[in-house]
Amino acid sequence: MFRTISIAALLSIAVATTAMAQQVPKDLDDAITAASDWIGWKAEDTFYPKEDGKKALEDGKTCIDKIDEALAKGLAASTVFETHKGKMTITEAREMCVGVRDAGQKVFGDLTAAEEATYEPFRKVLTGDKLNLYNDRLKKFKLYGAGGKVLKTPEDYRDSLVWCTTGVDREGIVPVWSVDCWHFKGMTKVGSVESRSGSGDQAPSSAFR
Repeated sequence: MFRTISIAALLSIAVATTAMAQQVPKDLDDAITAASDWIGWKAEDTFYPKEDGKKALEDGKTCIDKIDEALAKGLAASTVFETHKGKMTITEAREMCVGVRDAGQKVFGDLTAAEEATYEPFRKVLTGDKLNLYNDRLKKFKLYGAGGKVLKTPEDYRDSLVWCTTGVDREGIVPVWSVDCWHFKGMTKVGSVESRSGSGDQAPSSAFR
């Protein structure tokens, strides 16, 4: 037998279905929440402004992408979203995410440009394997030449026939130093990296060779 369904009941079902369809997807919920954490963030408020700027940039972009995807699938722009920073519509959330993205981009971009500017004098005097190794791996490391002499200037980097890095592992019972050295003939790398290690807080000058 067929049951007769009233118009009121049909409308009730339609309203309920529409409400369910307008629920905010979890991935969108997470993206807006993550972006809202950066509201009011300033670079001077953190010990890691470049890293945080990049994260704000990424969270803002992800939020915008998720909102645009949800809107394309039919989510109403007037849908109200609850965040720990207060209620906002999807339209307001998108504006917030754009602001987060742009703030992160400015901080990350400015600091990246300033950092790259410090590398430029070295890149101007290096070529070949030295330039490649500097760019790919060693530009952020303190480098040492033969005998443990610290390489400071671009000319030091250019003229030294050996580049070494060093560190100390303090996780064990006694500290262990380690040294990695690359050798060059001019700007061309010779052989493979040579590694040495030993007990102590500091590598001896003889390890830098």
